[in-house]
Amino acid sequence: MSGLAEDLDAIAAAGDYDDVDAVVEEAVRELLRRRPELRVSLAVEKYRTGTVSYNRAAELAGLSAEAFRDELADRGIDRDAGFLRDAQRESQLKRFTE
Repeated sequence: MSGLAEDLDAIAAAGDYDDVDAVVEEAVRELLRRRPELRVSLAVEKYRTGTVSYNRAAELAGLSAEAFRDELADRGIDRDAGFLRDAQRESQLKRFTE
């Protein structure tokens, strides 16, 4: 049995993909389509780590803002809402602009 890397190379060549990254991208997209709970988990993780904003995470999850808020609460994740101190605001702006 061949390894994963060899299989991806073979799929890329046989499927007329530009490269292995295109194969993986399509595979992940299909996985998220078939398993919506993973789509929600991915959005929660991206929000939790600060990779995406609250509204973008809700959009990625395919949920309304209210439903996403409830999902965060169910998972014990606080939503950063309200005003930030100057140092906090500068830190978050720096993280998003890097």
